[in-house]
Amino acid sequence: MPHVLVAGAGPVGLTTAVLLAEAGMTVEVFEAGEAISTQPRASTFHPPTLDLLHRIGIAEPLIAQGLKAPVYQHRDRERGLVANFDHAVLAGDTAFPYRLQAEQHKLCELLLGRLGDTVRFRHRVLAVSQDDDGVAVRVEGPGGPRTARGDYLIDAGGAPGAVREALGIAFEGFTYEDRYLVLLTTFPFEDHLEGLEKVNYISDPDEYVVLLRAPDAWRVLFPVREEIRDPEIWERMLQGVVASPVPYEVIHHQLYFIHQRVAERFREGGVLLIGDAAHINSPIGGMGMNNGIHDAFSLAGAMSRPDGTGDGPDGSGGGPKSSGGGPDGSGDGPDGPDGGGPDRDRALDIWARQRREVALEYVRIITDRNARALGEKDPGRRLLAQREMAAAAADPVRAREWLLDSSMLNAVRGQGLLPC
Repeated sequence: MPHVLVAGAGPVGLTTAVLLAEAGMTVEVFEAGEAISTQPRASTFHPPTLDLLHRIGIAEPLIAQGLKAPVYQHRDRERGLVANFDHAVLAGDTAFPYRLQAEQHKLCELLLGRLGDTVRFRHRVLAVSQDDDGVAVRVEGPGGPRTARGDYLIDAGGAPGAVREALGIAFEGFTYEDRYLVLLTTFPFEDHLEGLEKVNYISDPDEYVVLLRAPDAWRVLFPVREEIRDPEIWERMLQGVVASPVPYEVIHHQLYFIHQRVAERFREGGVLLIGDAAHINSPIGGMGMNNGIHDAFSLAGAMSRPDGTGDGPDGSGGGPKSSGGGPDGSGDGPDGPDGGGPDRDRALDIWARQRREVALEYVRIITDRNARALGEKDPGRRLLAQREMAAAAADPVRAREWLLDSSMLNAVRGQGLLPC
């Protein structure tokens, strides 16, 4: 079995490490931070992600720490409620017909409990090289720099992509003009906006809003064109959502750029890119972290059963079932560095191609469409889109079709991760 190095102890890196370790592989995880980050980041878990996490006994303890959101809502700042999409229509498609709102660090802490001292905190990956014997990673740790060797390196280190850049892999795409300002507040929006759900997208041609309820606070997302760090401006923006005689309490803020980028390839020899190191997208729709976790399950299947014909490490269905091993999925690749032979090499090439297709042809398209629809400036097009949305939500057949996409069930079924 191969020895695998993992860069990054976020939800994607730790999920990958648990899956590979439980498949019998030797795993080392290198994380630059001193501990799991508790900064507010991703907070939405879609149904197929919970289906996958259930297979390794993680879904239930995560659900116990979060909030179930069976309905997500589209609103208009002028017209009010547009449509409610109820995941109940997916009851025959998933064991978890709802979104789960839970901070990503809660998942990380559950996964960390499975790994023990396999995770090396305060270890930053500096450089990577490859030869016939595998991958060498230069790591800066508390005891100084050292070199770790393995058969593979999985880069789950996030969008900065030190490993990706070291390998000269382009990060293709664009950056939106808008940034996103996220404010966490304890204000009870649910007491002031009738029928508000835990997940709400509120369209407006000038300043749309996303309201997400996390266990401890509401997350309020605004698009902005400049850096806004003035609490007085935050207050004016929040007052525009719901007028309050009492000033809002903002307990955290974050301002960041938004990108739609996908690496030009997800594999370079024994190095594999997953999660934000491979693809980043608009957060509207909550697909980024989920897609990275799906990367992890798919990769674990490809690595643990390289012939692609049997079960993955969790006993739940295999890796890629196509044949062909070059980057285009045709022809045999060289033997893997751990002696896994051409079967594993072929499976990893197919994995890299398939996961890149999902990032390009599914997640990028849907998240970009979501972001642009919320800020549609043409009143006619905006009204037409909202009427179409309302009609879809009112029809159980169309609502299921809509939710199969927005919940990402179609994406994982197309990869063979879940049954159709």
